[in-house]
Amino acid sequence: MRTHWRTYIIPAMLLMSCMLLSACKSPAEQRICFFGSSVCRGVGADSLNGYASQITATLPTGWESVNISVDGNNTYDLFARFERDMTPIEAKYVVIGISLGNEGLHEKGARAVLSYKENMPRLIRMLQDQGRVVVVTNNYPRADFNEVDYEDLCAVNLEVQQWDIPTINVFGTIDDGQGRWAEHLWNGSDIYHPNQLGHEAMASSFPLTMWEALQAGKPLPEYISTQGDENGVACVSFVPEGHVQSYTLSYISADTTYTEVYAAAQKKLWQYANGQQVSVTEGIDKTIGTITIQGNNVHQVFFYRAAMTEREVRALARGKMLRSSLEIYCPLLGGETTNYAQTMNCVSIHNK
Repeated sequence: MRTHWRTYIIPAMLLMSCMLLSACKSPAEQRICFFGSSVCRGVGADSLNGYASQITATLPTGWESVNISVDGNNTYDLFARFERDMTPIEAKYVVIGISLGNEGLHEKGARAVLSYKENMPRLIRMLQDQGRVVVVTNNYPRADFNEVDYEDLCAVNLEVQQWDIPTINVFGTIDDGQGRWAEHLWNGSDIYHPNQLGHEAMASSFPLTMWEALQAGKPLPEYISTQGDENGVACVSFVPEGHVQSYTLSYISADTTYTEVYAAAQKKLWQYANGQQVSVTEGIDKTIGTITIQGNNVHQVFFYRAAMTEREVRALARGKMLRSSLEIYCPLLGGETTNYAQTMNCVSIHNK
C-alpha cells in the first residue's frame, strides 16, 4: 500500500510546533532572583541557610530561585553591577534585600536616608523596565543602631509600607524595640547579621502564597472605603498561611479601630484603640493558629505577618494603606468576603 508523504510530514510538523511552544514558555516565569547584600545572601545563618533559602524551600512545585546577593552591597553597588549581574538573569520576580545599615545610616544619618530614598525607586524602575515584578524587603536592625538611627529607620519603613509594589516587613520580626537585633536573634558579636533564628523570623514575614497571587496577576491592594456601610459581620475567622511568628491584626467594630500587635522577638502583645495604646503584656510566647474576630459590624480586617511599630499603627488607624507583609485585607463591604491582599488566603464569616 502506498502511503502519502503528508501522512508523516503533517503530524511531525504538529509535534514540532507543540515542542517549540513548550520551549517558548520561559522558566523565568517561575523563578525568583534575590538581589541584595550579605543578610539576603544568608550570612549569619547556618551554612548560609538564610531567609532567602528558607523562602525557596516553601515555593510552589516547579518554582526555583537564584541568589546574586553580595556582602556589603548598598544601592550604589546594585547600580554598579546591574548590567553585569542582574540583566542576564532570567527571572520574572526580583527581591531587593538591602538595608539602611549598608547605606551608612549609623555613620551618615540623613545623607544615607536621602540616598536610599532616591536610589531605591530608580532601581525598582530599572527592574520593571525589564518586565520584572519587584518585591522589596524593608530596612532591618543592626546591633549598633542608636535612638536617632531607630527614628530614621522607622520613618523610612513607614514610607516603604506605602510603596506601590509588594513589600515585606522583615523588621517587624526581629526588632528589639530600639532598632537592634532582638537578644536571641543574633550571636552577640556580629553586629551586622542575624543568626539562624533571626533568619527564620525574617522568612516568616513572607506570605506563602504571594508568588502564586503575583503570577495570577492579583493587583496591589488599594483601600476600599466602608464608611457608612452597616452590613459588616458579627464574626469572621481565618487561618494564617504556614508558620507565623509575629503579627499585626486590625479591624473596625462599632466605629472603633482595634489593633493587636504581637512581637515574638520581644515577647510582647500590645492592644490599641484608634491608634492609641490601651495595654501591653510582656513575657508572652504565643502560638498563632486560627484567628477569630467578634464584634458589632466588623469590617476593614487587616492581617500582617509582622509586628508594626506604634508609628505604623497610628498611620493604619488614620486610614493609610500599609502593605508590607499583608496577608489578609478584607473590607467586608456589604458583607462581601474578597481578600484583596496579594495572597491566596481567604476569610470565613460566622454570623449569628
